[in-house]
Amino acid sequence: MLFAGCDWSDQWLDIAVLDRAGVLVAETRIFYAEHSDPVAAYLDFLAPLARRWRSTVTGIEEVNLLFARALRALGMTVVHVDPALAARHRAARGIAKSDRADAQLIAAMVLAGTSRPVVDSSPQGRALRTIAHAHRSAVEDRARAVHRLRAGLVPVWSAAVTAWPSNVGGLAGAQARTVLAAAPGPRAAARLTRTHLARLLAQAGRSRRLEDEAERLHLLFRRPAMLLDPAEEDAESIRIRDLVAEVDHAAHRAEKLKEDLRRCYESHQYYCVVDAVPGIGTILGAYLLAEIGDRPADRFATGRALAAYAGVAPVTWASGTVTRVSLRRSSSTVLRSTLHTAAFCMAMHSPGAQRYYRRRREAGDLHATALRKVGRRLVLCLYHCMTTGRPYDDARAFAYDPAAEDAPTLNRKAPLSAEKIERARAMLAVPHTSVRSVAIALGVSGQTISRHVLGRPRTP
Repeated sequence: MLFAGCDWSDQWLDIAVLDRAGVLVAETRIFYAEHSDPVAAYLDFLAPLARRWRSTVTGIEEVNLLFARALRALGMTVVHVDPALAARHRAARGIAKSDRADAQLIAAMVLAGTSRPVVDSSPQGRALRTIAHAHRSAVEDRARAVHRLRAGLVPVWSAAVTAWPSNVGGLAGAQARTVLAAAPGPRAAARLTRTHLARLLAQAGRSRRLEDEAERLHLLFRRPAMLLDPAEEDAESIRIRDLVAEVDHAAHRAEKLKEDLRRCYESHQYYCVVDAVPGIGTILGAYLLAEIGDRPADRFATGRALAAYAGVAPVTWASGTVTRVSLRRSSSTVLRSTLHTAAFCMAMHSPGAQRYYRRRREAGDLHATALRKVGRRLVLCLYHCMTTGRPYDDARAFAYDPAAEDAPTLNRKAPLSAEKIERARAMLAVPHTSVRSVAIALGVSGQTISRHVLGRPRTP
């Protein structure tokens, strides 16, 4: 049996092969420019070395490299060598940094067992992971583009920064992008009529209260404001229009990837398991499945191992009479942040998670610590459901009987107190009083008045 180490770069691969005794059998360098198929060249290199050359264990630091993925597709054994651990081994042995020496070091670590087997998800799981990472990157790009647009508007046209509230998407919303593309400067916006504004809002997809919103924007844009020289403002308008186009492209890209992510997520074999968790929607569920994979029993020996990989299991340091518990930083940062958001959503929609969160808070835990413990409970439940095939049950996950008298229930703060509801009804009893005027007086939305005062169903 042979043990190979591969050190990769953007131009070549350095290969070193050791036998069971740790003796260097052969080494080579495969140039990408000279070989159209580096995998075939690697197999041709191994063939003369031993009779059972196909059982060679290949170690590499980057397991997502196309070379490593192609080897796994052919049935070859590929293991992962931690780059940080390899660097420590190199420093401890006093080995000079070079591609050839790194390949021999990786092969020696594979022989010593200082490596981790690579467990691939199914092709469907890998596809979900690829799309999830692309969507996360698109969302980050959209946020950066919005920040650049806000930074460009503040010194030129500060009124536009707060013109669109967060409930319509702010500067990232379709309404803001459409209006700013048509009028990227204060003078151009002041020339917009109510009819033109209503047409732009309808073009952006708004269908309710078009005239009221157009009137609000018209009054906002017509207010006296500090203005630049017309020539300078025209130049700034060109820059703002370009920033708006960047935000528009990033937003469309994120929406397209969101739809692709939804289709891939809903076709996943564990979609029903994650979708049954209260508060976990399409994006969070897809992110969780993408990071956990669809072979958790093969990747992690127990649910605790998965919790440690996710960073929701703390590290306990004990020496004598001193015991210290700290956050596990050696973990998947992507899965840890996803679990933090998922735990927050569960605490808002799951009766068991909400009671567990409040119990931890009453015990003295900080907000982040309580959410981490909710996330740990979630990841343990997902591991159990995915490995046993059982559906998710909130009562079983948080150990309560839903039929009992003391069963937890969702306790959400009402948007309106009983006194405000009575006050709103008294105001609406006055002739010619609109729902909007009552909502403004109480500092809530018109939907809140319609649902909690008039008892009307929520409109989309």
